[in-house]
Amino acid sequence: MQMLLTFHTLQAANAQAPGLGKKLLLLLFSVLFCVIVFVGLDAAYSFLFRKSAVPTPGELFGCLGRDPLRVLALQPYCSCTRAWGRERYSLNVNSQGFRDEKVRDVPLTDPRPRILMLGDSFTESMGPWNESFVGQIAAKFPQYEILNGGVGGYSPSNYLNTARIALRSGLDFDEAIVFIDISDVQDEAGLVRDIDDSGAVALAKYQYHYRSWYSNLRLFVSKYLVLANYIWEVAERIFVGFGYYHLDHGFNGNVFDLERSGWTYRKVVEDRPFELGFAPLGVDAGIAKEKHKMDLLWQDLAKRNIPVSVVVYPWPAQLIYDNVDSRQVRIWREWCEGKCKRFITAFPAFFAIKEQCPRWQPGCWYLRDWVFGDIHLSATGNGIVAGVVSRNLQAVPPVKHQPRASEENTAARPERMLVAMMKDRQTTHLAPHGIPPLFPHTDERMADKYGNKDEKWQTIHPRAFSIKVYS
Repeated sequence: MQMLLTFHTLQAANAQAPGLGKKLLLLLFSVLFCVIVFVGLDAAYSFLFRKSAVPTPGELFGCLGRDPLRVLALQPYCSCTRAWGRERYSLNVNSQGFRDEKVRDVPLTDPRPRILMLGDSFTESMGPWNESFVGQIAAKFPQYEILNGGVGGYSPSNYLNTARIALRSGLDFDEAIVFIDISDVQDEAGLVRDIDDSGAVALAKYQYHYRSWYSNLRLFVSKYLVLANYIWEVAERIFVGFGYYHLDHGFNGNVFDLERSGWTYRKVVEDRPFELGFAPLGVDAGIAKEKHKMDLLWQDLAKRNIPVSVVVYPWPAQLIYDNVDSRQVRIWREWCEGKCKRFITAFPAFFAIKEQCPRWQPGCWYLRDWVFGDIHLSATGNGIVAGVVSRNLQAVPPVKHQPRASEENTAARPERMLVAMMKDRQTTHLAPHGIPPLFPHTDERMADKYGNKDEKWQTIHPRAFSIKVYS
């Protein structure tokens, strides 16, 4: 009797137990519910504590204002908190409109040899001063005065304008070191155009950027879901460490193979507008324009006995698809013949460090030397550039130049020269906290002209994007 009751009890239990399909469905709903709750809590946390990994325009453009020659420039005597990714850092601008360790007056002359460093966002640095390669070089050589004339979004057209403004203000310096960036070719080909013979430039009215469903999703997570972004990034770091080179954080594609950097090792798109391609000039004309602007810079400085030097360094793509004797290296080594006091390439140093990565983590070089998800250098990457430049400065020390008589007349009336340079041009100064946000919009006409139905195009006003993502 007892056995019979036990049998009937088990039979009833089996009849009431859900099948495998029901169990899987229940598990699926449970997981989905947990994900929804997690995303909701993550979104609330991100909103309440403002932890987005994507800076606002106000955080991004602090201390920038309109400039009659360069479109944008750092405003003198300004201090603010800038953002790049999730990191926040202090940015200080001296009396000459150059980034500096602190807000200070820069005298027109200095008894020490003075070096003006020109470049884009790599030179300005999207991080703390002491982590930038200019800051590290300045700390290593207190016997020299190092001025940082780099600004995000600049290219040779504005390297020239910055040097000319400094000279016309009466600022005396003894050497100009230009950090030529990989992106300068595309900037000169499609972003920057000359307005007139004064050197004043304007930016392309619209900038077009490719968007895929993945990049849109990744950007959304970066902006609004801090915890999910952290988990996603941990997975990305693992894959990159293993040598899977694909990172798309919603800023125009895979940082390891952008059109912007691809011109040194492959055929790039030349019939699409900035930043998808190199129209209207194309790669070769963009390079020729770079050289022309650098020729003008060299000529202006040679008249004053001021030597010019050039430094080149790689982007992540060059370390994967290019080589030590990159097209970028060859172009500027050849240009420097007979012109430069020093030609410095950081390519060998970066390639040597890449070779030191263990076999089980071939991507360790990127994790260490670059800002993750970006093409900008980390503190250690900046240290590589600073080390290469410092060794050259030790081998060939800067010296005080001997000004010519014509320089004395120019320096005697700096205010008059600056006013003459800006004559008939209106200067608009913006608040120290930066440029008001300008919102992106889709330009369907350009998508019809250049794209196809599977592509996502976005136009963004130059002031709202060109400095935000890539230099």
